[in-house]
Amino acid sequence: MIPQAVILLGGKGTRLAAQFPDRPKCLVPVAGRPFLEWQFDWLKRNGIVRVLLAAGHKADVLDGYLAARPVDGLDIALSREPAPLGTGGALKFVEPRLASDPVLVFNGDSLTPKLDFSTLWKTGHGFFHTVEKKFPHCGKILVAPIENTGRFGTVESDPDGYVTAFREKADRAAGFVNAGIYLLPRNILAGIPAGKAVSIETQIFPALAAQRRLVAIPIPPPLLDMGTPDGLAAMEQFLRG
Repeated sequence: MIPQAVILLGGKGTRLAAQFPDRPKCLVPVAGRPFLEWQFDWLKRNGIVRVLLAAGHKADVLDGYLAARPVDGLDIALSREPAPLGTGGALKFVEPRLASDPVLVFNGDSLTPKLDFSTLWKTGHGFFHTVEKKFPHCGKILVAPIENTGRFGTVESDPDGYVTAFREKADRAAGFVNAGIYLLPRNILAGIPAGKAVSIETQIFPALAAQRRLVAIPIPPPLLDMGTPDGLAAMEQFLRG
């Protein structure tokens, strides 16, 4: 099992800011609790207890929340980026604090509640070990099937699993979308320029795809995304059961 997860929390959450101007997006309440707690629960269920939070916007509020949070077995560290660095730049900023190769990365606004990561990563013979052996120098992007892809855009791959294209947001009947979970070898992070704003989604991944160094791994639905008011409402409905 990978010993550490990195959660990217630097974004301003502009589509929810009017409703929750006093907190970062990860602390927006979802079904009665800050969204970050749902991610923490998922990580614990899957055997991951070391978490590095790559924070930016309103990091001081997040720091205060963590200081008052009860001890529950998680080893949580907070990193504050000095300026907005984008998802790739934020990952580069925390590079000296990373504890694994590959690096397990999560977006801070999505949840895949039916993904049993611990089962997929059984020591020595699990699915992810097989993928790592087959594609040792490639990034892995987990993708979820979804109907009416709409605002997500789609990820396309060839029969071998290599990502071939990222399609912009459009009305499609169905497709695979970025689930916001990545396994990235450290050699990819080494190539990100330090101190610059870089996007994983729009810069790093398309470049890797062009080099056949990015692999799509399908996972079970649903993909829950609380980045918009509609997504937040749908997530609440699912989590309340």
